[in-house]
Amino acid sequence: MLQPVLAFGNSSGDLAMEIYTISDNPYKSAAFMVLADDEEREYGDAAAAKEKRASYEKQGIGVISMKDDFKTIYSEGVQKAEP
Repeated sequence: MLQPVLAFGNSSGDLAMEIYTISDNPYKSAAFMVLADDEEREYGDAAAAKEKRASYEKQGIGVISMKDDFKTIYSEGVQKAEP
């Protein structure tokens, strides 16, 4: 059975697939997790994202920050709705 070589996720439910992708893979592989760390433009949680970042990086999973890596989250004119 062949393993995937790339995995992308944005929640803890995606973690198992990411670990499977990068664990004992005979091919060069990578996994990336998007962190909801932008409290201004999205419903982020910077404190939780900081903990998750450390955990993901420790497991060899790359991190994509909504706050630092996304130029745009929503298209122009769209605003975050208040809960």
